[in-house]
Amino acid sequence: MVLEQNRLLSPERLGLIRSREGENVVSEKRAESRPEISIIVPVYKVERYLNECIDSILAQTFTDFELILVDDGSPDNCPALCDAAAEKDSRVRVIHKINGGVSTARNAGLAAAQGNWIGFVDPDDFVDKTYYEKMLRAAKQAGAELAVCNEVFMEEDGSLCDYQEQPLRTEVLSREEAIHRIRLTPLIQAATRLHRRDVLEGIVFPVGKNYEDAFTTPEIIEHATAVACIKEKLYHYRLHPASIMHGKVTLKNLDEIDANYGLLACALKYGKKDTAFLQYVLMKRMLRNTKKNLPPKQRNSERVQQAEACLKKAGREVRQQGACTLRNAAETALCIANPQFYFNFKYRK
Repeated sequence: MVLEQNRLLSPERLGLIRSREGENVVSEKRAESRPEISIIVPVYKVERYLNECIDSILAQTFTDFELILVDDGSPDNCPALCDAAAEKDSRVRVIHKINGGVSTARNAGLAAAQGNWIGFVDPDDFVDKTYYEKMLRAAKQAGAELAVCNEVFMEEDGSLCDYQEQPLRTEVLSREEAIHRIRLTPLIQAATRLHRRDVLEGIVFPVGKNYEDAFTTPEIIEHATAVACIKEKLYHYRLHPASIMHGKVTLKNLDEIDANYGLLACALKYGKKDTAFLQYVLMKRMLRNTKKNLPPKQRNSERVQQAEACLKKAGREVRQQGACTLRNAAETALCIANPQFYFNFKYRK
């Protein structure tokens, strides 16, 4: 069965269907027994890494899950690899759809998910075998709707790279504390989080946008009352030429300006003026660096002008809310110069 972009089946129907090209299989067992966790993997042109990703999920010490592989019209051997995984393990369900981008694939997976908890894994990454056992335990013990862990950044060949996200401590954050730290921790990434089903109600990943995690994270955190943080690095994130952080600069990079405006607005809503000011400065740096690396003909394009207007709006709001203080400026400068030191200083217990 092929699911067309923007014409997703209802969650009820998708929950009963394991889809393969040319075949619809109704699984009554899925309807009768809701898995504890649904794991959604959007798949597109990653045949080099896909089996490693799938194998790491199927090897989990926690076994009560369904793995939903969403083939986003991949032109390589990925569709066959997905179907092969489903043949080998009954916990694997496959959705084949026309290509629409990672957000449409995630949205299709969400519509199909039956689990009480929902996780995401990117298809070129892999997870520690205890990932979901530890994430679920941490969330339940804390009475939290979200769990998040640290991550390891790798090069294409699996070797460690220089870029490393700021580490979390093992602790429980309130909604307000999580929003305060939203930009400096793996909280910003869907793949390093486990979500209780209800916090994703109404969440739709933005179609056609890069940085889809940053667009949706503020609303997801607002749906939660607490976030359980795990110090261990359980998620392995692979950087390669196709990654946003390593790829060629295009006008699509300006999506990050819009996404970060949402983070800024959320911080101001909860009175986190230092976080809002940091976001504003980061937005300025993003715009400057993107324009610098764009082809000359694109530097004054309509899309650039839209990003500049968004930045001006952000600037007005941080000034109106009194966020432009010397203290916030000094802390932001420290954060940019030495993020590790800043994080330990700012959030020391």
